[in-house]
Amino acid sequence: MNELTMVEHLFTEPAPAPAVTAEGRARLLRLAGDAAPTSSPAATAADRARLPRLTGDAAPALAPAGRPRTRRLLWTVLPAAALTTAAAVTIGILTSDPHPADTSARRVLLAAAAESAKAPPSGRYYVFTRQEGRAYTVGSKEHPYTVLSRRIDELWYPTAPGAAGRIASQDLGVRPATPADAAAWRAAGSPDRVTERCDEGAIIGYKGSGRRPDGITEEVPIRRHCRRLDVRPGPRTTAPLPSAPGTLGRPPVGLDPARLSGDPAVLRRQLLSWTRAGGLVGPVRGDSAQLWAAAGTLVASPVGPVRPAVRAAAYRVLADLPDVRSLGPVTDQRGRRGQALTRTGSNTEAVAPGTYRLTVDPRTGAPLATTYQGTGSGEYSLILRYGYTDQPPQ
Repeated sequence: MNELTMVEHLFTEPAPAPAVTAEGRARLLRLAGDAAPTSSPAATAADRARLPRLTGDAAPALAPAGRPRTRRLLWTVLPAAALTTAAAVTIGILTSDPHPADTSARRVLLAAAAESAKAPPSGRYYVFTRQEGRAYTVGSKEHPYTVLSRRIDELWYPTAPGAAGRIASQDLGVRPATPADAAAWRAAGSPDRVTERCDEGAIIGYKGSGRRPDGITEEVPIRRHCRRLDVRPGPRTTAPLPSAPGTLGRPPVGLDPARLSGDPAVLRRQLLSWTRAGGLVGPVRGDSAQLWAAAGTLVASPVGPVRPAVRAAAYRVLADLPDVRSLGPVTDQRGRRGQALTRTGSNTEAVAPGTYRLTVDPRTGAPLATTYQGTGSGEYSLILRYGYTDQPPQ
């Protein structure tokens, strides 16, 4: 079993019986109710975007606290490899019907929106806990095998002015992905540390290092670094929550969740304005790809307190995308059942080609997981906890 199959198996199960599918569809229709957006998004004029391409593995998939993270097309799981810079592109005007052809995907997202809006809107802290994992090929050229890295981050955002936030993190260590990989690891001497197989030092892309007075973005090469991975779990560490935009736990530059609207039409315009101004740090082409990334960031990433109304509006923005499909019921690693939605990324959008998936529980509005599967890579993220609380950091 290769790493892509392994990651896929984390979130798949046998197809449900027809009766189960019918009952679930009826329940979603009841949940969706009147959750449809009050107005259709207006077509927007073409603009220019200057953003680095997201196609590969230049930065660590799981960056430590305080270190700037690369913006990803899929909020948490697109591998940050091969960030390359493309020329400025013109984004076309949306002229087609914004509603997706797969109406079941729309129903799932509208049901999630309706339930998400009911969550408590305030508390002393906003908490977001997630587990991330990624598959790596390690070992020798003659005897490669696959391991899965795992990490948990718990972020506490204070809502009172002047209060301190906290982040607690722990690397859980890597483990062989399959019994065959475990046998290969033992045959290699059961090492305590393994090294990713990659072309160390190779230039895999370019990124902007700043804008000159004439508006041209300077570019610097990005080189591949093979990760060294510990098999044993690391210690649980705590630290003050970073304050710099774009670091772990903080929204990317230019995106302020506190200023975002709970109206889906307004939120859509706000997100497109941000992405077209370079917010995604990648030349993502087309409204659908940009909104999938931006709205998904609000739903399933630790970017600070996201009000229930804003999360609900983000779900409705996703519901209006023309190329989101429903994959039906799935079960994640934690045994939680949800509905999987998927979108396919392509080279024409200047993103890493592959399958991007968001799993939600439409009964509660909770985001459960995200996954990415592409050529030679696979990642997942489990959202374990999110929302407001009056409890202090633990």
